[in-house]
Amino acid sequence: MRLFTHKICLLITVFLISACLPLSTPTQATAPELQPTAAQNYHPLETRVGIEEIDNVLNAVARGDPQLLRSLIKFTTAKCTLLDGLGGPPKCREGEAEGTSVEVLPFMGGEGSFIHKDDIDNWEGIEVSGLYAIYRVSADVQSEEYYPAGEVAIIFVAPENRPAVSLRLSEGGIVRVDHILDPSPESLEAILQREASEWILAPGSR
Repeated sequence: MRLFTHKICLLITVFLISACLPLSTPTQATAPELQPTAAQNYHPLETRVGIEEIDNVLNAVARGDPQLLRSLIKFTTAKCTLLDGLGGPPKCREGEAEGTSVEVLPFMGGEGSFIHKDDIDNWEGIEVSGLYAIYRVSADVQSEEYYPAGEVAIIFVAPENRPAVSLRLSEGGIVRVDHILDPSPESLEAILQREASEWILAPGSR
C-alpha cells in the first residue's frame, strides 16, 4: 500500500514539475517581406518584350554599347536659330547662319538641349541599372516641334539615386532622351499616369 501511495505521489510530483516548466520556444514566424518601392522594383536589363524595334534598344543598353545605341537614333531635322533663351529650335553653332538646317537628338531635363548629328560620337549613351516600364505614349501628350514625345517610351532607373532615363522611340528609332531628375516612385508614377495609354511592360509592382 505504501509503495502504491509512493508511486502516486511521484507521478503527481512529476506532473506538477512538468506543468511549471516553460513551454518550448515556438518556431518564429517568418516576417512578410517588405514590398519594394516602385523605383526599386524594376525589371532586369536582360528583359525583352518580343518587339524587334524595342528589343534592339534594350539590347544596346544592356550591353552598354554606346556605338550600337547611337546607330538606333532617328535624328530630328530643324532650322537653327541665333536667338537666345531656353526652348525653341537648336541654337546655331559658329559659322551657321540663321535658319541652317541641322540634324539633332533632343534632350529633356532641367531644360531642353540638343546634340548635333556630327557630334553624336561624343555621346557615351546612358548608364542605368534596371528597366522600369515601357508604354505607348498617349496621343494626348503634347509633342513640341523640336522635342518629339515619341510613340513609345522606355524608362530606365539609374544607380545611386541618379536621374532616371527615358528613351522615346518613333518608327523604331530613338527620337528623344529624357533625364528624369526626380526618380522617386511618386514622380515616375505621375509620368505613367499622365502619358501611358497602353502597357508594353508594366512596372514590376503591378
